[in-house]
Amino acid sequence: MDSFNGQKLNNKDRRASAVTKDRLLRAAADLVAELGWGRVTTRAIAERADLPHGTVSYHFNSKQELLIEAVLRAVEDVLPLATLRQLNSLTELMALIEVTLTSRNEFDTVETLVLMESMREAEREPLLRKRMADLLRDYRQVLEELIRNDQGRSNLKPGLAPSALAMLLAALGDGLLLHLIVNPELDVGKAVEALSSLLGVKPREALSEPDHSEKG
Repeated sequence: MDSFNGQKLNNKDRRASAVTKDRLLRAAADLVAELGWGRVTTRAIAERADLPHGTVSYHFNSKQELLIEAVLRAVEDVLPLATLRQLNSLTELMALIEVTLTSRNEFDTVETLVLMESMREAEREPLLRKRMADLLRDYRQVLEELIRNDQGRSNLKPGLAPSALAMLLAALGDGLLLHLIVNPELDVGKAVEALSSLLGVKPREALSEPDHSEKG
C-alpha cells in the first residue's frame, strides 16, 4: 500500500513538473519572439510564466538550454512531422500546404517569429544548429517517402532523385512562409497551384480530410 501511494505521489509530482516545464518553455518562446534571443533573461522568463526564478535552474541547466528547447518546440509546430507522416501522397501534401498557409490571417505569430530567430541564432550556437539540422533532416525524409510513394504509383517522373526533390520542396515551403511573413496579402493559393501543376498534382481536389486508410 505504501508503495502504491508513493507511486501515485510520484506520478502527481511528475505531472506537476511537466506542467511547470511547459509554462517555462511557452514563456521563453513568447519572449524570444517579442525581444529577440539575446535580450531574453531567465528572470523575465520566470516572471512571464508566473513562477519563482529558481524553477528555471531546477528544470534547465542553463538559459541557453531552455531557449533551445523552447524554440525547437515552436519550430516543430511550424513543421508538424506527426501530421505529415499521416499523408499518403504529394497531392495531399500540396493541399495541406495550401490550407495551412491560406487559412492563417496573421504571420506575426510566435511560431513564425521564433523560427526566424532560431535560424539567426543557429549561426552562432552549434548545438541549436545541430538540433535544427536533425529536425529539418527528418522533415525532408518524410517528404522523400511521399515522393517515393508517388513514383511507385507512376504519379511522378521516376528519374527524379527523391532526396533532391524533397530538399527543393522543403525550400519552396520555407520560401512561401517567408514571403507571407513579409507580405501577408500575397496569394499563396496561386503559388501552390503553380507548384502543384509542375508536379502534376491537384491540391484542391485532395484536401480538407485526407484519406489515411492505407496507414491504418
